[in-house]
Amino acid sequence: MKKSSFIVILSILTLTLFNGCKEDDLEDLTITISTINSKPNSFEKDGKIVGIDADIAAQAMKNAGIKFEMSMSDSWETAFNTTLNGSKKALLTTTYTPDRKDQFKWAGPTSQGMYGIFENGDSGYTFPVPIDECKKIQAIAVIKDWTETTMLENLGFENLVYYDTFEEAIAAFMAKEQKFIACDFFQLVSSLPSGYYMENVMAITRYHTAYYYIAFSKDVSDAAVEKIQNAIESLIKNQTTGAILQQYFPTMPTDYIPGTIQLYCEASPPFSFMTGEDVNRKVEGSGTDIVNAIQTRTGHVNKINMSIWTDAYAVVQYLPNSALFNTTRTPERENLFQWVGPISTSKAYFYTLTSSGLTIQDLEQAKGLQSIATPKGWFTHDFLIKNNFQNIVATSNTSAEAFDQLMKGEVKALLMTELDLNWLAEMNEIPTSNLTKHFEVLNYKDYIAFSLSTPAKTVQQWQNHLDAMKTDGTFKTLWDKWFLGVPMP
Repeated sequence: MKKSSFIVILSILTLTLFNGCKEDDLEDLTITISTINSKPNSFEKDGKIVGIDADIAAQAMKNAGIKFEMSMSDSWETAFNTTLNGSKKALLTTTYTPDRKDQFKWAGPTSQGMYGIFENGDSGYTFPVPIDECKKIQAIAVIKDWTETTMLENLGFENLVYYDTFEEAIAAFMAKEQKFIACDFFQLVSSLPSGYYMENVMAITRYHTAYYYIAFSKDVSDAAVEKIQNAIESLIKNQTTGAILQQYFPTMPTDYIPGTIQLYCEASPPFSFMTGEDVNRKVEGSGTDIVNAIQTRTGHVNKINMSIWTDAYAVVQYLPNSALFNTTRTPERENLFQWVGPISTSKAYFYTLTSSGLTIQDLEQAKGLQSIATPKGWFTHDFLIKNNFQNIVATSNTSAEAFDQLMKGEVKALLMTELDLNWLAEMNEIPTSNLTKHFEVLNYKDYIAFSLSTPAKTVQQWQNHLDAMKTDGTFKTLWDKWFLGVPMP
């Protein structure tokens, strides 16, 4: 019995050691990387595959000490299936999506895309056109099976005209056989003749921010993928990825390249807002100051992406190493994110114009109003839906737009946080006496919300730095800069 047990244990140890060696033995590994002609991400030049993603991937593989070969496929479907079903394969410029998450192993992101609908001409649309209005466009050229296309299909678009390749779609777009096209902004600009985009093309709407990764077949070891991931992050930190981007897009700001953590915020002063234009643009605000102070203590400061709330909120629910601020921590959201904070407070009230003479003492009276505005997707919007309000006007993407709806008399009331409203009133030089604040509806705190797929050690590091800032007085200094006299969270 003892001898039998010893043999079993020895066998287990042998298998464990063998598998461990196999996992870490990368000297004999050669990965075949597939891509398609997708300028500026990857394309052939002088017999060599180059481009933003191709160059970053090549440098990362070399730095990780992993041998590779690159090949150009005729179609995305072929390249995708080759990687999905093959051995020791990889695929460039693969959009990370929830449905693909478990199909591959991932390293990146190497670049990002901005999916939009564009017009060759000018029909008088004002950017951004609501996505439901875009469904009424007569026809939109798309590329079969591309993520840009499947997202529109999932949104219920029935006005799509399919092309097998991007080149075919672009040719139809330039010939005005199709006036509209849905694709990645960067790829569109790179594929058109110099100056053509600025002179002829109008952006109609932007519907998604995509992140492009290297997707590996499942048999590639975790050790290999981790080494490549670490190499990509090093290239980001030493600004090599930014330099590669500018080789192909000399006029493009380097902050269009992804960071090691994808940080999102919305236009919601005083917490986060954009100042300046083009290369001088900058994200500022109380939340931005806090996030950047934390990042400084981590040793690397990532860019901050300004986006509409609904898109950012959706992305951070699945994208690895991503975060969104300021995010109100509610019971409904508790299990959707990992939380760092608190960094602010969110006390929400109903507001009306004083001149209206309205009084709101409880929820039932609020339900009886003709209309109530609040920003789309905010926790205030969630609250109204949960409590069966039938008078919601959540058509605005920002707090400023919702505030304007009240001031212009387009709605009878506004549900908004006190800090937001006071700031907007001050910026618009509107006396608070012109506004009536009714009863407190909600009282929560705001956090930095990290995706569940962000490593727990990263989230804890950020929380530790925030706690230290509160202990050494840094947080108070930043808070008083924006909210002097208001209690800290």
